[in-house]
Amino acid sequence: MNFVIEVPGAATPLNPQELYRNLEAASSHDNSSRQSATQQLGAWESDQAYYPTLQSVFLDKSLPKNIRLLAIIQLKNGIDKYWRRHVSKNAIPPASKQAIRERLFQGTIGEEDEQLAMHNALVIAKVVRIDYPTDWSEPLATLIGFLRATKDGNQFELSGVLKVLLRVIKELGSARLRKSQAALQSITPEIVYLLGEVYDAKVTQWTAFLISGKGDGNAALLTMKNSHEAFKALRRLLLLGYDHPHKDKTVAQVWSLCQAHFAQFLGFIDSNSPNMAPYIDIISKHLIKFTKLHVEMAKQYPASFASLPNSLDLVRAYWDLVSKFARVYSNSGGIRQESSAGQFNSLIEGPLIQKLALKGLLLIRACIKMVHYPTKTILYRSKESVQEQREAINAVGVSLLTDDFITEMANVVISHFFVFRRADLEAWDEDPQEWEQRQENQGNAHEFEVRPCAERLFLDLLTHHTDLLREPLLEYFATAQDQHADFLKKEAVYTAMGLAAGLIEFDFADLLKTTVSADAQRTGPLCQILRRRIAILLSQWVLAMNAVDASRSLVYEIFRHFLNPNDQCNDIVVRITAARQFKIVINEEWPVKDLLAPFARDILAELISLLQGVDIDETKLAILATIKIFVERMDYDVNVMSDTLMDVLPGIWQSAGDLNIMTKQSVLAIIQELVASMRAESLQYQPKILPLIVEAMQENTEVYLYLLEEALDLWKNVLMYSPPPLSPDMLRLAPAAIKGLESQNEHADTYLDIVFTYILLAPEALLENRLGGPALSAIGSCIGLPNLRVANLATMYIGVFAQVSREVCGIPGLQAVVRDMMEIGLLTKMFKDIHDHHKAGAAGQKEEQAAASNLTLPRYFVILSYITVADPATFVELLGSFGPLDQVWDWLSAEWFLATREMSDEDDSKLSLIALTRFIEIPIMQDLALLKIREYFQLWLDILREKLSVEKVTHGQDLLVKEAPEGDEFDSQRYSRQMALKYSSPPKKIQSLPYVKERLHILVQRAGGEQSFQDNWVPKLGKLWLQFQNLGAYYRTWPPGIWEDDPGA
Repeated sequence: MNFVIEVPGAATPLNPQELYRNLEAASSHDNSSRQSATQQLGAWESDQAYYPTLQSVFLDKSLPKNIRLLAIIQLKNGIDKYWRRHVSKNAIPPASKQAIRERLFQGTIGEEDEQLAMHNALVIAKVVRIDYPTDWSEPLATLIGFLRATKDGNQFELSGVLKVLLRVIKELGSARLRKSQAALQSITPEIVYLLGEVYDAKVTQWTAFLISGKGDGNAALLTMKNSHEAFKALRRLLLLGYDHPHKDKTVAQVWSLCQAHFAQFLGFIDSNSPNMAPYIDIISKHLIKFTKLHVEMAKQYPASFASLPNSLDLVRAYWDLVSKFARVYSNSGGIRQESSAGQFNSLIEGPLIQKLALKGLLLIRACIKMVHYPTKTILYRSKESVQEQREAINAVGVSLLTDDFITEMANVVISHFFVFRRADLEAWDEDPQEWEQRQENQGNAHEFEVRPCAERLFLDLLTHHTDLLREPLLEYFATAQDQHADFLKKEAVYTAMGLAAGLIEFDFADLLKTTVSADAQRTGPLCQILRRRIAILLSQWVLAMNAVDASRSLVYEIFRHFLNPNDQCNDIVVRITAARQFKIVINEEWPVKDLLAPFARDILAELISLLQGVDIDETKLAILATIKIFVERMDYDVNVMSDTLMDVLPGIWQSAGDLNIMTKQSVLAIIQELVASMRAESLQYQPKILPLIVEAMQENTEVYLYLLEEALDLWKNVLMYSPPPLSPDMLRLAPAAIKGLESQNEHADTYLDIVFTYILLAPEALLENRLGGPALSAIGSCIGLPNLRVANLATMYIGVFAQVSREVCGIPGLQAVVRDMMEIGLLTKMFKDIHDHHKAGAAGQKEEQAAASNLTLPRYFVILSYITVADPATFVELLGSFGPLDQVWDWLSAEWFLATREMSDEDDSKLSLIALTRFIEIPIMQDLALLKIREYFQLWLDILREKLSVEKVTHGQDLLVKEAPEGDEFDSQRYSRQMALKYSSPPKKIQSLPYVKERLHILVQRAGGEQSFQDNWVPKLGKLWLQFQNLGAYYRTWPPGIWEDDPGA
């Protein structure tokens, strides 16, 4: 190996010696050497000999382990990155792939170092997954050959073969491509047969050693490891390699064999022989793999599980283990216990029996599920197959889940697994807050812990066998009334009672009054266990019991009692549990604030005190969540306690620091609810709230990144309840809202609402502080957005800005807004778009015309209408900025008349009609209006026909003219101001027909009087004049022209 390959662009040519040197440098402690070597290795990735050379280094057993390990890791990473990528410049070429594949198995079979062998096995599995069977057809056949050659020979080499086979099966089994799945299934029967032989032979060998005690212990241990590896591969193949496992004879044989071995291996462990100690761990691993096969088969192939030999007897055997463990469960823990003699009983008290009992509970749950929730599939199945599966599963329900077995399971679970364990009490005393947190954050603990799984099993039994278990449970619940029962027994009864909530009809309200309330006050050793359970029980039953007011008041009183830190029985666990469960108790549809009011002040004070006394962040978040719901449910009545809250919330915000974002999020959520509840009375807290919003608006901070949405919502709510004039601090936030709107990010809707609220409540401040232009520019950028709702709102907001500026500051205010719109180019863009649209239409360029409108032009004319209605003279003066008045009017009015008819909003179309009609008031525009007389009459007819009433009582009146609704004391300042503007606007105030007729009279006089108008202009109008004369006298005609010949229709 003395060849040298020049690498283009690389500083050093690739050869085994240089590769070794760089691998050695890459694993050194010198940072500069490590960086230099890493760069060189990266440069070599483009060389076609790099990865084969890495493999050569790995296979050289004379090299140090760390160099070989780094080489195989580099090879594995290269396969991940470049084996699939045929287009990449660093793609591994076919010749290199072939060279690597030819030597892959050498790296594991016969490799003495287990870590290196494992890494190479992973490399083999990755290559097989990618290449098999298209580019590499023989790896499984090769592995089968190795397996045949080594099963009765070298046990060390067999170990390597089994390692590779297991990893290959894992990779192919996880592949989603159908070709990989089909390839695995095609070879599965042969491999299963061979692995079954290997497994049976090896188990026979080492069981004979254990029984006789004669032979080489190390060789026996290696044989045990091989049988374990063989069964791991078998388990995966049985679950991945068949569509119907029970139909294969070899599968049935393996299934029966592992059942026999299950009992035999348990006997080895239960013997407690001192000679068995070195092998307990590996035997236990066999048992755990058996249980995984049994449970997964029941979950994935319920019909096959039910059809396989002796499966029901297997479930009963598991239940015997569960029952055996149940008798010692109260003394069990997550660690190994010692007997009084100091000797370890591994089966009864160690973790193995817990794991086996857990798997037994999971297996029984799977059986209940397969009976009551049959698996559904979209795959075609023949009628015979469906019937066969149905009969097999029905047999489980009939033969296994009998009434006696159901009752026995319920009794064992309630009597033993619901008892509070000594290990739990020790953990409680050792670290109360940590223990409480673990109990709450169990998640899918039923997959890993006995008690949560037993609770799920109890719920399964009760859900599907309610009639059978109702009477025994009611008798069991009655034992809770025994005032002399010890705390642990009552805790178990209350656990079962809580799980049965909503499933068993039970007068819980009476029990609450007579028993639970008394138990909540009991004192003595372990009373805290009972109090914690009562808090959980109340949260479970509060919705199910449909309680009367007296019962709910009693529940609130109990929680106030549990939150009292002056009671020595209420340790930190009791109070935290009460705080958590209180959220559930009050978070219901039932109105709670009146019943909660007598206890509210005390409960809130205790929640705040508890919040300041806990150390775990997750617990703080839970208490803050309870406070949020408390504020929400108390609604307006929370104002009597608001000082207490606002005295502590800013401090919690500051103490959270920069990284505890979730705590800050909870603080903002509580303040949000407080503002929503207190409404205008929250104004007093603005000095404390606004600094939090300011901090959250600081860009490039963690708070801004994660809490911007919550901060904006709070800002919006605080602002909408702020009466004019706004405070200086609130006004100082306005530029941030305008800047945020300009950025057009995902929060544009909220920024738009905030800017509009500033327009409504502080228009003069925006104009005085030169913020009008930026605000208009930001809003104007939303008009052309594809989001129709946002675009329409932006249109209205600009128009309202003009309206409110005219109302508050007079003509100068309106002129200031128009001037700002000109300076920012908004009006210029609007007029240019309108003119371009008109020219395109005149030239017949339909595509360009459609692109130019795009629903935007009607919005432009709504804005122009607001300005014109506010002061037509100001608008006429504006027109002169865009060219000769007559020319501008010609194309502008043509587009305006058309756009008015396309406006979908009735208020907008009437506003546009009023604006166009107001031009008649301006002397300079009257002659120009006469030139558009036919367009005016057509517009008046089209719009007024929609607006005028046809009812006899209100005949001819404008339907849009309405009085403002009466306000409410809880209305926000923004809403009140917006409603006042809306109902004082011309569309809601002006009777359109008289208004038009008055302006028409002005136009008639401009034309020389009525006779002159009749002679010169009426003929040009034709039927439009007669139709207009009849407006308000007859029913409106819609569509136009239907009843024109029959006015009395």
